[in-house]
Amino acid sequence: MPATFPDVEYLVFTVNKSLYGIPHGHVLSIVDMPETVTAVPHSSNDIRGMIDYRGENITVYDLRVCFGADGRTAETDELLENMGLRKQDHINWLNTLKHSVLNHEPITVQTNPHKCAFGLWYDSFESDNANLRAYMDRFDEPHKQIHNLAVVAEGMIKAGKEEEAKELVLSAENGVLKKLLNLFDGIEGVVRSYLLEYVVLIQIGALKYGLAVDDINFFSRLDSIEDALPASLGGRSEGNHLVQGLGRYQDEGSDVKESILLLELEHLVS
Repeated sequence: MPATFPDVEYLVFTVNKSLYGIPHGHVLSIVDMPETVTAVPHSSNDIRGMIDYRGENITVYDLRVCFGADGRTAETDELLENMGLRKQDHINWLNTLKHSVLNHEPITVQTNPHKCAFGLWYDSFESDNANLRAYMDRFDEPHKQIHNLAVVAEGMIKAGKEEEAKELVLSAENGVLKKLLNLFDGIEGVVRSYLLEYVVLIQIGALKYGLAVDDINFFSRLDSIEDALPASLGGRSEGNHLVQGLGRYQDEGSDVKESILLLELEHLVS
């Protein structure tokens, strides 16, 4: 179908790194995801639960789950569980190194910071949240330093400086390891602070419900709308039944025209 140019403002938001839009006229309000969300027994996975909005119980749908991805809470819990395991890895790593040096045994710990479990994960880590990226950048130096301990200690031993090697690894527990562990300990607060969610409250006639989204981007008219979803994006298949079309938007001063998937709001509750 040819593109149209409607005189309607859309709310555009992010869900799992993709942009989605809904007509502004259906938006009742936007609120931070409350700390308390009441589970709905025997409900489908895409229902996050019920929240209180001005004395009303509102059902909140998790759009990530609707589109086949993990919910933000599951993603956050997985990240924090991984960080806890990687923290313990480095405690065990230093204990193994100390045992080897103090007992005149060959050093066998991983010396390449890019090849331990944390390093492999860290090198591929991405986030669209600038605050979280900035915090994760702080891991780089102490993580490399702690793995380099084994290289330095082995060099000392080969040079006949065994006592110096022992002092080096013993001092690491209250030095570079402590710095690294403090970063692991602080990650939960950062994640909880910056990986926020929002609830877009929708009203269609008398019906009210909420959509859990990752971020709110903007309100604006769109440059154009294609009623039929392009085949490259899956067309209007069963998996895309919530998407009614594709909007195009180009911010003033930008050379990039954003693609925005436009939701069929009525289908969410049917």
